[in-house]
Amino acid sequence: MRSEASELIGDCLILCGAIALFVSLFLPWSHLLSPSESGSVLAPGVPRDPTAWQAYSVIDVGLALVALALLMIALLAGLRWRLGVLVPVGLALAFTIHALSVPPTSGANVVDPAASVPRYVPVFASAGSGETVAIAALGAAVAGVVLSLTAEIRRA
Repeated sequence: MRSEASELIGDCLILCGAIALFVSLFLPWSHLLSPSESGSVLAPGVPRDPTAWQAYSVIDVGLALVALALLMIALLAGLRWRLGVLVPVGLALAFTIHALSVPPTSGANVVDPAASVPRYVPVFASAGSGETVAIAALGAAVAGVVLSLTAEIRRA
């Protein structure tokens, strides 16, 4: 009975991690401009708080696929698949930790056209809530995978 409860808790953690990872893709992944500069003539069309979908072109799809894989693992998969998902989850976690320390839009240059001598506006990019939620989601998923794996191994 104990291993069944551990496996159920593990599956719930994986499921919650998958959902939270997908939701994190719609949260701000960086803060590029200060509120006074957002939407001004300095940065037309530049989102102040871009989501993962706006900041990345391939990684966002990769993270969505990891979320889908976690969802499928929680609902359908056995021991081998749970072991196999740890590699992409580990890569996603490493990328997300890197994105937290180096915001994705930190290389942007914005020119102030109103200045008599054109100059760059200082950009102080900072991390958004998306990375934090993604790290928590991936941590929960890893904990769930480990918990469900130990329950399956004990049962075998």
